[in-house]
Amino acid sequence: MRYRVDNVPRVWRPCWLGFSWTVGAVTCLLLLMLHASCKITMEGRIDLWRRGNFIYSLWHRFWFLWAVSFARSHRRHAWMQHPAAYMKPVHIGLRLMGIRVLLGSGGEEGREAANDLVGLLCQGWSTVISPDGPYGPQGVLKKGVLHIALQSRVPILPVRFIASRTFVLPSWDRKPLPLPFSRLTIVIGELIAVTESNFEQAAELLVKKM
Repeated sequence: MRYRVDNVPRVWRPCWLGFSWTVGAVTCLLLLMLHASCKITMEGRIDLWRRGNFIYSLWHRFWFLWAVSFARSHRRHAWMQHPAAYMKPVHIGLRLMGIRVLLGSGGEEGREAANDLVGLLCQGWSTVISPDGPYGPQGVLKKGVLHIALQSRVPILPVRFIASRTFVLPSWDRKPLPLPFSRLTIVIGELIAVTESNFEQAAELLVKKM
């Protein structure tokens, strides 16, 4: 990673920011338009939805389906994001959707961002994490989400999606992008409270429910 959001050369910075704001704003607008055109329903533990703060967990391939379903429904949400310069449009789009962005990837910076996230979770915030992202392998659980749940004592709520009509993007996880006027079904799983004694069982259950 040569350039990060905090070290883009000054001579390139105006163009980079202009491009990032344009892409971020246009993407946010497109998500809102898709949200308005799609028929969105919920199944499963609907009674749990919005009844507290959770760590929502979904596979990385479902990110666009989540973004379309909840284009403006992220009150008191904080998400960890990679600090690479090319991610700036994503950071801007998330902020326009009402999400607080915490920057951190690996090493000490990643641990600091995770600690900041745990602190916000303890204060009643929610987050969304993909246990197999951002580089896969697809559908293979990485246990960071479990450690964050254990430290914050905030339960995990697994989520998966079913879409009637999609365009599959040529990404490593083949993300489906819903087409206008599609039917989106959000399937809400059971709450998973992570403790030291059930850590491995919680990992198995999370994979099963996603």
